[in-house]
Amino acid sequence: MGKQNSKNNPHKKKVTFFLDECLPYQIAYALKSFGHPITSWHEEFQGQQGLKEPYLIPYLGAKGYTWITKDDEAKKEHENEIRTAGISVVWVRGLEREKGKPRRNFIKVKDVHRMLTDKLDHIAEMMLNSKTSLHFLLYMKSGGVPAVHKISLEKFFGRLK
Repeated sequence: MGKQNSKNNPHKKKVTFFLDECLPYQIAYALKSFGHPITSWHEEFQGQQGLKEPYLIPYLGAKGYTWITKDDEAKKEHENEIRTAGISVVWVRGLEREKGKPRRNFIKVKDVHRMLTDKLDHIAEMMLNSKTSLHFLLYMKSGGVPAVHKISLEKFFGRLK
């Protein structure tokens, strides 16, 4: 007998990524057109912006979405909501820093696209093999090489304090 078709298996775990409004929604459209399981705020909410995290995070949890964000405020202020919703999160980190300006999470759009194109399948595979939510840092190593690092919420939120 052959392998069971995953489409007929109702218990098959599914991963769908949600690209936050702090990242260009066009990236989600491009990735989706190549078969990645991803949506964006623009598609999900018909272009309506401004849904605040205390409402967004439970929504993502109810839908079973994995949140992709670079929102530094979300990392500092929404630990409890992330834990309660049980969502997986991919935090995108940028390397760009503007000289003489406060440290912020700057990243080029093409680098976000490159990192997600390169790492989404790997992240999805780790999530499919996990019984709990997972959390990741996605960033560019020197030389422009995309990298993903699995991180516990305790360690991640502890780094911010």
